[in-house]
Amino acid sequence: MDRWTGYVDADDAPIRPWVGGRDQDLSYGATPVQFRTLKTPTDDKCPCGMRLRDFQDDGKAHSTHHTAWTFGTPAPKNLDWWGDLAVVTTQSPIAWRRLAHQVARMPQKENHYDFASWSHLSEPEETPDNVRAYLLRSNGCVIGYLNAHDTDRHRRWDLIDESEYGEEDDILRPCIGLIWVADAYRRQGVGATLVQALADDFGCQVADVSWSNPISGAGRRLARRISPEGVWVS
Repeated sequence: MDRWTGYVDADDAPIRPWVGGRDQDLSYGATPVQFRTLKTPTDDKCPCGMRLRDFQDDGKAHSTHHTAWTFGTPAPKNLDWWGDLAVVTTQSPIAWRRLAHQVARMPQKENHYDFASWSHLSEPEETPDNVRAYLLRSNGCVIGYLNAHDTDRHRRWDLIDESEYGEEDDILRPCIGLIWVADAYRRQGVGATLVQALADDFGCQVADVSWSNPISGAGRRLARRISPEGVWVS
């Protein structure tokens, strides 16, 4: 006997509709589901760089990566951020260099690059070209990433397809290796903010910043917006 056997609701108790018991077959007399064969998209590529069919398994890896690709990489709580932008060098503490590598994996996955743009994960070391990464944080996540180094070999380019480069220039300039912005923050000026931060950090104008060649379509659109007269390429 359990405590519910023989239980009777009081007269003033609210009416509770019966929803069926374990023995009730709610599919009794139901009509079978029908299927059709139609043409569906065959491309299983997800914009984040992974495959849509990855969800057929547990989907956890894809979900985690896609969330970070959309909203940014969560900033570790053990890192103290004293501003919106962190400049990570090859001599920074390993926790910061690991974070730069983690964020660099986002554009690597999305664009199917062979290597991540940040790989300095061993002992702190000084690089002759001052390799560094700019990490922009918002809402607790790293939403923007710029990889840069300094070089003295450039040519002027007017950003027009098939046009020739200008004469070689040997002035030391900061050079953009790669820019990446989380999907939810794109087309909001984040890329331009990162380039401006690079120029300010180096002590030059945005138009004096150099860009690594080849420049992607998104990179050209950004370059035209912030430097309409052309850019330096290296």
